[in-house]
Amino acid sequence: MKRETRVTDGATLRKSRLMGMFRYIADAEGGTTRAIQSFMLMNYGLKFKTTSDYIHEANLSGSLVLTQNGEWIISKEFKKYLE
Repeated sequence: MKRETRVTDGATLRKSRLMGMFRYIADAEGGTTRAIQSFMLMNYGLKFKTTSDYIHEANLSGSLVLTQNGEWIISKEFKKYLE
């Protein structure tokens, strides 16, 4: 007999965390690395290093861009995925 579990696979969990991070940045209309790290720690229990890795990957993919005043914002191209 097959048992159902509530455990999600790693990719699903990662996507949920990333979308939470993107939603936070979009709602706040930008955020510093430290502010994003603090949000992710409080809401998902992530280490600052893990969040830094998420931010770095999102920047490489073009999802996040760094403004001149040091805040991360959602790129224009990616905003459509958050609507």
